[in-house]
Amino acid sequence: MPNYPFAPRETFEKILKFMPIPTFDLIFYYPDKSVVIVKRKIEPYKNVWALPGLRMFKTESINDTLKRIAKQEIGLAIDPNKKEFVGQYVGKFKTEHNRQDISTCYAIKLSKSENIKMNTEHFSHYKVTKTIPKQIGAMYKYYLHLFFENNRF
Repeated sequence: MPNYPFAPRETFEKILKFMPIPTFDLIFYYPDKSVVIVKRKIEPYKNVWALPGLRMFKTESINDTLKRIAKQEIGLAIDPNKKEFVGQYVGKFKTEHNRQDISTCYAIKLSKSENIKMNTEHFSHYKVTKTIPKQIGAMYKYYLHLFFENNRF
C-alpha cells in the first residue's frame, strides 16, 4: 500500500473543528447475506457495533480508500471495482469538536473462504450476523437497514 499523508493530531483537531470529514464504510457480506460487523475501540462510536470504515486521505481515489479500508481494518484484499453503492449519511457526533462526517457506504461480496484479520487497534471484536444489533451506531444501523431491505444484494 502506498504511504498516504496523515495529519498530525493537532492539525486534525483543527480540521474537525471547522470541516466535515469524508469517510467510507463497507458492508462485507457473504452469499447467504450475513455481514461482518465490528465493535469499535475508538471514537466516534466507541464501544458499539459498527461497519469497517475510515476517512479518505487527500491523495486517494475512492477505490484506493476502499482497498485500504479492507486491508487495514479486516485484512482483506478486495477488487473495489465490484463495489455496490448502498447509501450516504451525515453523521454528527458529540465527541471530537462535534465532529461531522460525510459517509458513503459500499457493499462488497465475499466468498465463504475469506479469512478476516481484525485490526485490534481499532476493534475489540467482530462477528458475522444476519441481524442488526441493538447497540450499533445510527449511521451503521441506517446502512444495514438499506442493505437488508434491498433485494439487489
